Amino acid sequence: MPGGQRTDRISQRDLEVLEFIARFGVVPRSAVAVWAGTGRTVTIVRESRLCEAGLIRVLRGVGESGPLAACTAAGLRASGRVELRTARFSAAAVGHDAVVASLAARMERSGERLLSEREILARERAEGKRVLSAALSSGRFHRADLVRVDERGEPREAIEVELSTKGAARLDELLRAWRRAVVERRLTRVVYRCPPQIRCFVEQAIERTRTAAMIEIEELER
Repeated sequence: MPGGQRTDRISQRDLEVLEFIARFGVVPRSAVAVWAGTGRTVTIVRESRLCEAGLIRVLRGVGESGPLAACTAAGLRASGRVELRTARFSAAAVGHDAVVASLAARMERSGERLLSEREILARERAEGKRVLSAALSSGRFHRADLVRVDERGEPREAIEVELSTKGAARLDELLRAWRRAVVERRLTRVVYRCPPQIRCFVEQAIERTRTAAMIEIEELER
């Protein structure tokens, strides 16, 4: 009983949903509902059950995110994801993180297999090298928002969620770094998911860097 709270009412399905929250850190209630395939009432009841058991904490949303859930240390243990760290709430990042979690929920609901950025970090930490990150010219590294994996768990495709415009130089550097990752056969391709108003900026960057053979754009559903 973590924190002295009752856990006897936690079902196997609750633990599966808990693992989804653990994987993505700070997750909007709406994304949990999509991933679990539940309506508002069932989602809130499950959320309350996990919260009462000390496995998650519920945070007030920012902007359009709605209420958010984050795993506690006890929740990480209960979900079997002790290689992940407890998520830190960032008001600046929550909008982007909520969109990524919602996209992942839809993709996994349709049968896709994904690594979250938190799982990418954990895998690289375990292997002691940046096996999935893009190496920047400054010597730093950049992780994708998601990595699609095959049925054996082997990485196939990096997915970047682009919601706002970056400076041209910064975006060009990222595309070149991802091109190197594909050339080195660490990934098969990179997909930028972005809303229509951002697409043109990514298209221009792909043209400038001549990376169309490795990098594709898909519309981001909101």
